[in-house]
Amino acid sequence: MLSRIKWLSFSIELFLAVPIFGNIAGESIPFLLCLIALWHASVLYISRSEDQPILGSLLGIIASFLNFFPIIRLIAHAITAIVLIFEIQKAPGME
Repeated sequence: MLSRIKWLSFSIELFLAVPIFGNIAGESIPFLLCLIALWHASVLYISRSEDQPILGSLLGIIASFLNFFPIIRLIAHAITAIVLIFEIQKAPGME
């Protein structure tokens, strides 16, 4: 179940890393990024309870609050997506 949740987190971060979509979401719907931060906090809690990597979720929370800086926002979401895909590939029992 956790692998599907992390795949969803990866998909969200990758979507937000694309300049057109990330800028539209960041500028027109700023509360959306607060909801995404809550999503990442929930994934962090679940990951921690199952002894899985949590770095991607931590970076996702930070990236969500970097909404005020357009270029940094896109870079932060891209880095978070990369970390999440590595977590999905490297974590035991996840595929």
